[in-house]
Amino acid sequence: MFCYHASKLEVLDLSDCGEHVELPTGLNKLFNLRHLLIDGCNRLTHMPEHIGKMLKLQTLPMFIVGTESSKSLTQLQRLHLKGELHIKQMEHVKHATEAKLVNLRGKSQPYSLSLSWKHYHEFCELNSKLVLESIVPPQSLKSLCIEEYPLICFLRWIGAGKLPNLTKMVLINCRRCECLPTLGKFQFLKTIHLQGMHSVINIGREFNGECSGIKFQLLQELSIIDFPNLKFWWSMNGEEEFPSLVKLTIRRCPKLKSMPEIQSLQHLELQNCDEMILFSARNTSCLTTLVIDQFIGQLVHLESILQNNASLTSLTISSCPNLLSIPSTLGCLTALKTLIIRWCEGLIIIPEDLHELSSLECLETSECPNLVALPEGIQGLHKLRSLSVENCNNISSLPTGLQHLTSLEHLVIICLDLKALPGWIDNLSFLQSLVISECHGIKSLPEGLRNLSNLQHLSIRECSALEEECREGVGSDWPKIAHIPQTMLGISSLRRCPHGAAQLSY
Repeated sequence: MFCYHASKLEVLDLSDCGEHVELPTGLNKLFNLRHLLIDGCNRLTHMPEHIGKMLKLQTLPMFIVGTESSKSLTQLQRLHLKGELHIKQMEHVKHATEAKLVNLRGKSQPYSLSLSWKHYHEFCELNSKLVLESIVPPQSLKSLCIEEYPLICFLRWIGAGKLPNLTKMVLINCRRCECLPTLGKFQFLKTIHLQGMHSVINIGREFNGECSGIKFQLLQELSIIDFPNLKFWWSMNGEEEFPSLVKLTIRRCPKLKSMPEIQSLQHLELQNCDEMILFSARNTSCLTTLVIDQFIGQLVHLESILQNNASLTSLTISSCPNLLSIPSTLGCLTALKTLIIRWCEGLIIIPEDLHELSSLECLETSECPNLVALPEGIQGLHKLRSLSVENCNNISSLPTGLQHLTSLEHLVIICLDLKALPGWIDNLSFLQSLVISECHGIKSLPEGLRNLSNLQHLSIRECSALEEECREGVGSDWPKIAHIPQTMLGISSLRRCPHGAAQLSY
């Protein structure tokens, strides 16, 4: 309950109070309140009664529609809100007249609007259609999000003529919708996020629009996520599409076999799709980032994608259990800076022409149990700054070429079948961080570790014998690591102050 002195309050910040299920009682008595900040209060179940009496309120990021008239949508009727507005539990709007009274169309200040439903029932379908036809957003709207939409088709006002200034469209978990709304002619649309559209089988002309001309002129980012029944994404033959698209994300579309040819694309992420989609993507030529994740095939079309995208700077291949080898065209990626290979159980070798990746700065291989070795060609990676080899249990030694990587700053070794670290490790004069974990065969550290004057951090975990040898003051290997400012053995961390004293933390 608010006291008398709080009645002059103009700003109340409750942002990120994630545990609260209700707002303070007596909130509607704060007649001077202008800004109620409740971003991140995701557990709220209802709004205070008669919030519509707070006529000076300008900021209200979220409104939860209740069944009582004191908590109905009409509470927004006389409020002149600005900025972001998320209306939750739209299923509680009983009549279209409530939506008309709110008159969102006449409010020019909200630039971001979200509408979401929580529960679906038979009455909800007809009622939601009538309500939505009456809740037409203002033409000034920049961002629109619709979540858990209960209807099979989208309404006509979700179109370029009704929302001419829209720059962002988000549709989440509209599971009953059988086709996408026509978004191709939004003149200023830059971002589209589509997720959880379980009834959509094809994407085609209904998405682009029937009219001729360039579609999605300014669109830069497009995400298509969790479309379990989507099979084809048709290209409009002879028509230019997505001339400005630079980032495309497609995840959890296991039946999707095709995608349009998009020449402007720079960032492409494909996860859990039919492998034929790689064939559709082979003609891209401007990619700088490529992520391939959760494909069950052997990625036979990956070779042509790599060959056609010499400007690639980041490549991630993850959770592809039947991938046996990385294509030899990897060597043509002379601009590549980051290479990550994870959870590829069938991978046996990495091509020797790895040394041709003259720009590579970060290399990570993890959870590849059948990988027998890193290629000796690694010695040619003169710009490599970070190397991580994790849980590749068949690797029993580090390549001798590693000693020539004089730019290496960070080295991570986890669960390798190593008996010892190589004596030449002191050649890595720029090494700043060294992590050794689950390497039970390593019993001691090489003498050369004393010479690594730039080494700032050493972590040794789940290597019981080695941890014992490195104990401060008593372990035989302690003199080799005493100069390192931060040492972590097991769960303990030893930090040394500038004057030489040590502090132990857990």
